[in-house]
Amino acid sequence: MSEVWSVGTYERLAARFAPVAEELVARLAIRPEDRVLDLATGTGEIARRVAQLGATVSAIDVAGPMLEKARRAAAEAGLQIAFELGDVEYLPYDDGCFDVLVSNFGLVFAPDHANVASELARVAVPGGRLGFTAWKPNSKLGELYRRFTEEPIEGREAYEWGREDHVEDMLGDDFELEFEDGTLWLEAESGEEIWKLFSESAPPVVALLERLDAAQRGEFHQAFVELYEGYRSDGGGVRAPRRYLLVLGKRK
Repeated sequence: MSEVWSVGTYERLAARFAPVAEELVARLAIRPEDRVLDLATGTGEIARRVAQLGATVSAIDVAGPMLEKARRAAAEAGLQIAFELGDVEYLPYDDGCFDVLVSNFGLVFAPDHANVASELARVAVPGGRLGFTAWKPNSKLGELYRRFTEEPIEGREAYEWGREDHVEDMLGDDFELEFEDGTLWLEAESGEEIWKLFSESAPPVVALLERLDAAQRGEFHQAFVELYEGYRSDGGGVRAPRRYLLVLGKRK
């Protein structure tokens, strides 16, 4: 997992998630006195947003290259964030030491969902707030990827976190939960523009391309562009939906 998420220029893709990040942080009502943990921080977008609100922020990720980018971006912004290289399945923090836990399309990619859930409950204070986002299954993308790989491209069973019943099974004993459905719109001039973004910036796609031979890469490229051209709007550009689940919780 760390190897997959260490490739590509993920910060470019993460910038497209800014509307979701803004909503997620706003819904958590961060206060200056809060101790906040950003799980699977990536290049640190959520951590920086929270730090700008005056909270004490820690952030963890399994991918060293991403963390280095996150550290540089925080330093350039003059923000104090405690970055940690580590796995969200085994958090290197004491019990009950965070008031807020947050993750934007991050923790969902860890393979062991039960361990993640256990660790979230362990490090949250009683009454602590939880907020994270998870992609819902996308049948068209799933069919495309299965033509070129037998492995789930974005992490084994990652989309399970996009189902309310699965989140309840994992977290319901320890958190009071609320759910909201959301849609992020990917807008571009063409399917080719979206291909360029994902083929250079989405680590799972970059990793898949490295495993394909030249002919397969060409076929994947063509199929990907054709899929997104199917979302061409009346205005002439491409506007493709990516549906997600926003989960909010309170530690019991």
